[in-house]
Amino acid sequence: MSTTSGDNNNGGTSSANSSAAGSISSSSLLSVTAMMNNQALQELLETKSHSQYLQSKINTSFESVKLSLKEATDKKNSSKIYTLLQNLTYYKVDKDFLDIMLSIISISDDKKTLRLAYYFLIEISLFKHLINSSADIKNITNIFNKEMNHKDISRKVISLKTTALVAPNDVLVDANILEVISGILRKVGEDPDKTQKKKGFFSRATSDLGRERSLLQYACFVACRNRFKNNPSLFMPIVEGIKCSDPVGARHAVQLTYDYALENPSTVSATTKRFIPLLKANKGKEAVNLVDPFARRNFIKLCGLLGTTPENKDFFQSICQSVMDNHLSVSFWAISTLCNFSWPTLESAVIEQIILDNDTPNHYEILPHPTSLVTGICNKMKAGFSVHTSSTGTQQSNPFIHLACKLISSLSQSFVKYTYPKDKNQNPVVGDWTFDIEKSLSLSSTIYSAPSPLPTQPPPPSLATTTNNSNQHPFSSLTPLVINLLNISTSISIRIQSLKALVWLCPSNLESCKIFQDTFRAQLRDPNHPPHLFKELFLELYKRIIATPILSPMVLALIFDWIDIVPFKVDINLILETWRVVIGFGRDARERLLQSIFKILDRPVHSDFRVVSLEIQKDIIHFLGDYSNIITYENSQRYEKLSDHSGANKSLDISNQALNSIILRLEQYAIYNPWQIRVESIEALAKIAFLSCTLIRIHIYSFLTSVPNESHGWTSVKTTASIIINILDQLLNLRAKWLPILKKGSSLPVNQVKDLKNDHNSLCLQIGLFFENLSSDYLPLGIETKSIVLVSA
Repeated sequence: MSTTSGDNNNGGTSSANSSAAGSISSSSLLSVTAMMNNQALQELLETKSHSQYLQSKINTSFESVKLSLKEATDKKNSSKIYTLLQNLTYYKVDKDFLDIMLSIISISDDKKTLRLAYYFLIEISLFKHLINSSADIKNITNIFNKEMNHKDISRKVISLKTTALVAPNDVLVDANILEVISGILRKVGEDPDKTQKKKGFFSRATSDLGRERSLLQYACFVACRNRFKNNPSLFMPIVEGIKCSDPVGARHAVQLTYDYALENPSTVSATTKRFIPLLKANKGKEAVNLVDPFARRNFIKLCGLLGTTPENKDFFQSICQSVMDNHLSVSFWAISTLCNFSWPTLESAVIEQIILDNDTPNHYEILPHPTSLVTGICNKMKAGFSVHTSSTGTQQSNPFIHLACKLISSLSQSFVKYTYPKDKNQNPVVGDWTFDIEKSLSLSSTIYSAPSPLPTQPPPPSLATTTNNSNQHPFSSLTPLVINLLNISTSISIRIQSLKALVWLCPSNLESCKIFQDTFRAQLRDPNHPPHLFKELFLELYKRIIATPILSPMVLALIFDWIDIVPFKVDINLILETWRVVIGFGRDARERLLQSIFKILDRPVHSDFRVVSLEIQKDIIHFLGDYSNIITYENSQRYEKLSDHSGANKSLDISNQALNSIILRLEQYAIYNPWQIRVESIEALAKIAFLSCTLIRIHIYSFLTSVPNESHGWTSVKTTASIIINILDQLLNLRAKWLPILKKGSSLPVNQVKDLKNDHNSLCLQIGLFFENLSSDYLPLGIETKSIVLVSA
């Protein structure tokens, strides 16, 4: 109400003095308004309130609460202290409240008051670096010692955990807390104090004195994690703490043991091996049955760190046994840890069939027929899928399914990379791509004919054996479950993970992967899928063909479908990068790639996709300009040392029909397309000419000079064409000039060597404008200049 009244008064004043206010500009008013807003914001920040709304619910300010709390503490007014602590929860405390909170803890026995006081001490721990006075340190130490002598076990627990956080880094404080922790942890075997305990205010009352001891141990482990990680004097007590009867205390003890193992794994492995559960050597002895699932997960992480060496195979076997854990999160944590081991290790591992004795947890019986680890993982996956897909299949997100797909993908990837045959350099072999190629023989014979001198790469026998046995994928039984996710889950993230898993579940055989290809193609036709889903899918396919090149034809076919079905969702850069990888797979791969590119360029385009298809065509033309000579094995020195033939016979020997097909297409695009495509086509022709033999240079030079200037759109590309014509003219003329001189065989004079180098450098500079990275040994004038222009100065 007061604010509204003030606004009305201000409004009346403004009306009364309107003539005077008329001289104030609008910009001045804006600046005044901004200054007032900044001032209000500053006042709000100075209130130290967590929320303006919460502050409006109380009628006291921060300073008044602070002053009243100090007075009530001095007078030991417990009821008023509690009320003021409640009001203080609306504000942010700072270091100035340290003495007040310590005094409240010292004088109060009310559980609610103490709970709030310790809460604010934890808040004050953020200012731990500012607590440096000897009086504050002494006060903290005195209160800590007093609390640790209190009869109430819960006060000891909370004091130990909180003091480890709030106390500054002081030698005396550390020694005091360390002495208390050591005293508690080293009394593991002693009987607990049997004096009467007061009712705890942080936990329910209990008559179990062993429980009180375990609570103290838990507090020590938490304090160690917050303050004394990897302290040598606490190593043995903490490792023994894995046997702590408190489940959460055992969790922290295992995590602290893991921290020790990071620095000294051999010592930790020798000490903790006797605690491994379900181990024959530990049967009926000190093996620990960890109750807390987080403690079991931490122990699996510890085993994963220690079980990487043959002498610590017991830790690895413990991880394998954990795969069959009744708690699904623990089981999947074990499977995730196993992903870090090599496939031969996983393939040969087993899971012992064990019957536990409920009366004696450390006693169990081992059945004679173990289960293969891979089979156990599949069974656990199937059990998890049956539970989660039936009850939560319609949810937008499911952590189990998401993690399951990632684990299936990781394990399948390990299997595929290990079993796929390698060459002598340990690179994946390319294999034979002749399957299904007969269907396109008529097309390939007209658009591509590779040079006859090039040898074909025979398929290695090991690859044929592998592809024949490709149906023996160890996780193939999970394929229907993963495919089913694409039908029942609406979550895009789960669909992405499912598709990634299917990429690696696909067998390394062109004859057996059709169902996977159809599944991927069906996803392209779903109008609800965003572009990033397809990008993730094809990125995984890109990784797959690097590991198994034999599947490249399937990926090339899917790329065509991607561009043909949803061109507006295409990531052309990813496609081009995939094509660059396929180029390195040899002659058959380049033939298939060129067929696929021509098929993309020749496909009919819907009018709605005309613009985006032109952009894709432009990028493909750019790719052809960069890689046509590599795809067709064409180079500038190809025909220089052929034996003498008549003109007709020589033209037959040196013909490169693949490159001719590319050039004819580019020439067509350079005449009958929009100007952007024309420019890109002319630049692609230039790159081909710069990297090819003299005959191709002459042909492209003749084309560029003979295109009618009045043709459609030629004005837009005239400048680019002129630059290219000029460079080609120099190439042809300078080669005609230097070739007779170089063929004489005599050494060139110094002045001619200098002129030749200058011509070489000038041409490389001009031609380099059309290439991102021009080769350092590029010889525009021919192989004859190599001994002269590449000699270091």
